[in-house]
Amino acid sequence: MLNMNLNLSLLFFFISCLMFSYFYKHLLLTLISLEFIMLNISINLYMLMNMINLNLFFMSLFFTIMICESIMGLCLLIFMVRNNGNDYLKNLSLIKW
Repeated sequence: MLNMNLNLSLLFFFISCLMFSYFYKHLLLTLISLEFIMLNISINLYMLMNMINLNLFFMSLFFTIMICESIMGLCLLIFMVRNNGNDYLKNLSLIKW
């Protein structure tokens, strides 16, 4: 059962990496695919920690970092939409910032 869950999670990870490389034009779709990648990593980490009987303190720390990262991405998305009017990454230039 664990092997099937691990294979399914690995499949989801590769699908989310494919989504990340396919939807590179819009910032919102890129952020959604990054969150899907982080969710897959957290599922793998949870299965690994249950398998070796470790405490779940590291999981709570990982979720805290994951939430802060997603909030920062959404703040950047809001800032970009207010300044540019869209979320296209082709209009983004770091020289303007």
